[in-house]
Amino acid sequence: MAVATRPGREAAPDARNFVPFWLVSADVGRDEASTLSRRILGRNVAREAAAPDLPLPFAARCVLTTRPDIGLRSCFAPASHWIWPPEGAGEGTRHGLVRPAEGRIVVGQGDRRIALRAREAAVFALDRPTEFVLAQPGRIDVIELDSALLPSLRGDAGLMQVIPRSNPGLQALAHYGALLLRGLLPLNSAELQALAKAHVHDLIAAALADREPAAPAAMADRRAGRLAAIKADIEARLERRELGVEMIATLHGVSARAVQKLFEAEERTFSDYVLERRLDRAWHRLVTAEGAALTISAVAYEVGFGDLSYFNRCFRKRFGRSPSQVKAQAVNGET
Repeated sequence: MAVATRPGREAAPDARNFVPFWLVSADVGRDEASTLSRRILGRNVAREAAAPDLPLPFAARCVLTTRPDIGLRSCFAPASHWIWPPEGAGEGTRHGLVRPAEGRIVVGQGDRRIALRAREAAVFALDRPTEFVLAQPGRIDVIELDSALLPSLRGDAGLMQVIPRSNPGLQALAHYGALLLRGLLPLNSAELQALAKAHVHDLIAAALADREPAAPAAMADRRAGRLAAIKADIEARLERRELGVEMIATLHGVSARAVQKLFEAEERTFSDYVLERRLDRAWHRLVTAEGAALTISAVAYEVGFGDLSYFNRCFRKRFGRSPSQVKAQAVNGET
């Protein structure tokens, strides 16, 4: 998609710098785009582009992609009705994969109709008009596919068929795509980016090869798996002071209440868990050689606290000693 770079913004980076990149609707202000970037990525992305003349996919307000572009799109605040226009004739038919992160969508192509629930997916051809009707839209994930990397899509095999959310290949694809879009993999060469793109297509091929619903896992197992994934995301973001339940809920495509309920099963709150992990990390920093040169305030801010007095109170309550006492005992070899 051609875009015009906003004044004062950098042009798209070369293959040595694989980074998240926002495509922003012309009617979205910079403050709104920055707020969304912080909520999704935990930081502002320095590079963004406006598309005043070309519509974004699903007429979304903002689209998160990458530069260089490897075909991944997360479309935020999409329209409730949108028609994907057919592509012009080229070298063979191209395809796309669509996956609603939340809500439901009905996909229509010719006389075929399918309905997708949150986190289900389907592959469709791009050489004909495709209609999308969205209920409770929030975010739609799209991958523009290279048909040469998916020989199983020759003909109409695999097209316009629901891939269930329990499909192992689709689940792996969702997690891998999230890592790519958040810039968490250092793919800073054309060779690595080509490998990542090929792996995306391999995961899609695996998902298409097994569209039967997986045997239902026990409810407790599903909840445990979701909670483990949430805790991993918390661990990766502990140092961010803006870390909160809304950020984590958005990352996982669920409501904040759903996240809170997972922690309630452990008889604690989301905030309790974050506080415990920050305090445990602070303790570790204070008693290890690497943290010996750090001040108490530096340790507090490093693990995500914004108020030194609050950190000291919480630390003493949890461990029965002040941070300075723990550090002094560690220096003297008493911890």
